[in-house]
Amino acid sequence: MQKAGYLLKSMCVVGLALSAAGPVMADDKKPVLRVLSYNINGLPAPLKKNKRPLYERIAEILRDRREAGTQPHVVVLQEAFDKGSRIVADTSGYSYAVKGPGRRDTSKAGSAHWTQGTRRAYAQRPTPQKITGSGLYILSDFPIVDAKYKAFDSDACAGLDCLSNKAIQFARIETPFASEPIDIVNSHFNSRGSAKAPGKITLKAHKRQTDTLAKFLDQFRTGHPIVIAGDFNTKQDKRYAYFREHVPLVDAGENCLGNKTLCLVAEGTKEDELLYRTNDKQFYDGNATVSLTPIWMARNFDELLDGRPLSDHLGYEVHYEVTVRD
Repeated sequence: MQKAGYLLKSMCVVGLALSAAGPVMADDKKPVLRVLSYNINGLPAPLKKNKRPLYERIAEILRDRREAGTQPHVVVLQEAFDKGSRIVADTSGYSYAVKGPGRRDTSKAGSAHWTQGTRRAYAQRPTPQKITGSGLYILSDFPIVDAKYKAFDSDACAGLDCLSNKAIQFARIETPFASEPIDIVNSHFNSRGSAKAPGKITLKAHKRQTDTLAKFLDQFRTGHPIVIAGDFNTKQDKRYAYFREHVPLVDAGENCLGNKTLCLVAEGTKEDELLYRTNDKQFYDGNATVSLTPIWMARNFDELLDGRPLSDHLGYEVHYEVTVRD
C-alpha cells in the first residue's frame, strides 16, 4: 500500500458547492460537518478545451461561500485530470489537501479488459497504458493526520476507463466536532456507456472495484466515523445492489429523504438526483460514541458560464450533524 503525501498546502483546494449565496443552514448551533463531492469533468486537452474560466468560477464560488461562512469543510474531487484544475486547488482557501495516485502509481499487474477495437484505436502497446492519474483530491479545512491511496488493479477496469489510473483515496481528518477523527474516502468507479466496452465487461470491472473498496475498508478502517463520497457510477440497478451488499454503509440520500422532518433538501434539488438516478453518491456510518446524521442535502454548481455548464456533473453536498454520546 502506498501512502500519499499530506498537509500539502501548495495544493490547497479543488471543490465545489452551492451558489455564491451559499445554503440556508438548518441550525447554525449544531456541530455540522459539511462534505461536498464534485466530479469537475477536468479532462485534459484535446478532449476538453478552454476550461480555465470554468475552474476560475468554481474557485470563486468556493471563496464566496468561505467569506459567508458556509463553505464545505471537506471537498472531494473526481476527474481533476487537467493541470488547469489546480486553479481551484490553489485559490479556494483550503489549508490541507491530498492528491490521489498519479499516472505511474500502479498496483499489481493484470490483464486490462479492453475490446480489440479500443486497443487498436487508443494503445500502441500490447498492454494499454495510463495517460492520466486518478484525478482525485481531498481538500479540508481541518488537519489531515493520515492519508493513503489504492490504485485499482489493472484487471479492474474496462474500456476507455483503463486510460486513467482510477483509485480509492483515504484521509483521516481531525475535526472540532469530536475527540476522535473522521475518515473520508473518495473514489471514481468505472463508467458504463462512455467506457466503450461491452456491458458485461464494464459490470465485471465495477464489481471488482467494489470488492477492492470493501477490502480496503476492512484493512484500514479502525472504527472511526466515516464518509465515503465520489462518482461511483452506481446508477445501474445491478451495480448499486452489488455495491450496497459489499459496502454496508448508510446511503445519505435514502436517509435524508426517509427523514424529511430532520433533513432538509435544498430548493431546486430534485429528489431522484439524490437517490438512484445519479452516479454521484455519499455513504456514511458512525460508531458507538459518534453518530453522523444528514440534516441538509443539495445538488449544486448548476449555473451556466457563457452558456457552458461548469461540469457535466452537479455537486453532491451533504451536511452531517455530529453527535457525541457519553
